[in-house]
Amino acid sequence: MFALVGPSAGDDKDRAVVASWDLNDLSKPPVIAAPDDDGSEFVFIQALKNGYVLTAVRKPYTGSLGGCSEGKTTGSTRTWVVKTLITDTSFKKFEEPFIDLGSMRGRSKNTEICLRMEARGSVASRMAGDPDRILISRLNGRSFESELGLLDLTSGAVEVVYQNTSDRSAAYYDPGDGEVMAESVFDEKEGTFVQEISLKSEKGGSFQKQDALRIDLVERRELDVIHWDDEAGLYYINTNKLSDKKQIYTFDPKTQKLSEMPVFSHPDFDAAGVITSTVPSDFGKVLGFTYDADTTRTVWVDAELGGIVLGLEQAFPGQEIDIIHASDDRNRIVFKASSVQHPARYFVFDDKAKLQAIGAERPWIDPADIGAMDLVYYTARDGRKTPALLTHAAGWKEGDPAGKAIVLPHGGPWARDYAGWDSSGWIPFLSSRGFAVLQPQYRGSTDWGLDHWRAGDGEFGYKAQDDLEDSAAWLVSSGIAAADKIAIFGYSYGGYAAMAATVRPDSPFQCAIAGAGYAESAKILVDADRSRFGRAAFASALAGRDVIKDVSQASIPVLVFHGDRDVRVPLTFGQTFYNAVKKHTKATFLTIPDQPHSLPWTPDQQRMSLGAIESYLYEDCGLR
Repeated sequence: MFALVGPSAGDDKDRAVVASWDLNDLSKPPVIAAPDDDGSEFVFIQALKNGYVLTAVRKPYTGSLGGCSEGKTTGSTRTWVVKTLITDTSFKKFEEPFIDLGSMRGRSKNTEICLRMEARGSVASRMAGDPDRILISRLNGRSFESELGLLDLTSGAVEVVYQNTSDRSAAYYDPGDGEVMAESVFDEKEGTFVQEISLKSEKGGSFQKQDALRIDLVERRELDVIHWDDEAGLYYINTNKLSDKKQIYTFDPKTQKLSEMPVFSHPDFDAAGVITSTVPSDFGKVLGFTYDADTTRTVWVDAELGGIVLGLEQAFPGQEIDIIHASDDRNRIVFKASSVQHPARYFVFDDKAKLQAIGAERPWIDPADIGAMDLVYYTARDGRKTPALLTHAAGWKEGDPAGKAIVLPHGGPWARDYAGWDSSGWIPFLSSRGFAVLQPQYRGSTDWGLDHWRAGDGEFGYKAQDDLEDSAAWLVSSGIAAADKIAIFGYSYGGYAAMAATVRPDSPFQCAIAGAGYAESAKILVDADRSRFGRAAFASALAGRDVIKDVSQASIPVLVFHGDRDVRVPLTFGQTFYNAVKKHTKATFLTIPDQPHSLPWTPDQQRMSLGAIESYLYEDCGLR
């Protein structure tokens, strides 16, 4: 078993170390490796196979990027460079196979940094059918396009098996041997942009275009090849081509037809995918289907594994059970249990009877200090049924008087929230301090059906913002919160929403907290409208209100915070809004040193931001 643990040795107590345990003898001390003394830190670790490990390390970088990887086109950018590495249980040697180092020859230092930032390699498949190789995705430094390659873990040699281009990419590969079985082609046709799929009808065959699988990308149709059943000669396709909610069909590449009815669908939620066996005895067998509800849930087809998971769910009530590994005979199960109240805990379940704990994230947290989470629905002012995730204040029970609450819109905006442990720390932190936390899945949120997604087109700062105000009204009408005890807090696009709330008249919020936000609708696009496709598919859909123009109407106080190594939403975006709005309402600005836009954030950065949020809610917002 491998894990990131902390603190590291030495004076820096915030940097994690990587550790390895022998699951066959947990009495042995772990093997540990600490980061170098150059400001670098480990941020990820995952087991591969045969004793090999995938890990990632990042290091702060300040320098010229010339616009690379969202950096400034001129001047210096403060950011992080991440290397994805492979090592073994000894942690003595780290290899970097996720970028073609040979393609770096002759490149300038700045271009080399750019290539490393863009590489973002990953393991595409562990390839259970191959004892020595895995399938990886990596950046080709000559073409600046990604490619799939078979990596020999022993020798480090990479055999490229598929080269992606700007308009053609691998759409599905066999997880057993890495063969690319489907490819996706991006094309402009008849005044729109389409995705076309070509499939192999058998292993080792050639690609054939499948007209029945063509979708219109401008209409936001989606289609993913998610499984190849070699025995039946059928593909499994997850798509909203024929429905509002995504559904799973089978597809026969020889007859070029979808099944008449979906093999899996849910009346209320999008289908998410298929779970298949990775053990040699029944490799590729369909074990279950998943769908996106409050979290990603599973309908099990395999009675044995489904029964084991059901038993574990009964042993860990209210928690999600994620199977990490199942032995061929199902007599050893390694799994994770977690919930909004429970950080992840890891267990080994042997012989369907013996349970042994092997590790826990944040073991000092008492679940009783955090409230339970429910999926709820409220009706927006125009009648739209809107889902939301409600985390109650710690200790809340039915019949309690109305308390205080936070409306927490997600980023994106084309994204969504899921139930479960919140790795940002915001929800457990706020719930433990007596706040109910409501996460509205406002119009424009994805994976709640195509209609709900497209309903947000052009409505950011308008109807999508109405949805947030209406969620506050629901908190009051449901008796969860008092009308004068509600604040709004958001990050990234959620920061934009908090800024919008600051300048909207008749605000239902007592104050706003905007993290890494922006106040101009053009910033939502992040340059996605530079291409013809971007303008057709995104420009009008991601349009919204320039809330900075409304700062004179600001009537509630606002806290703006921003990391100074944020490249996605630069620090200047938050500063611009703060400088404009502070003339009209009480405003506070906080810079978080070295914090990037996305997780992971260091414990010190978390202490600074969470401490500022708590103080602000108590002192400036009056929500004690």
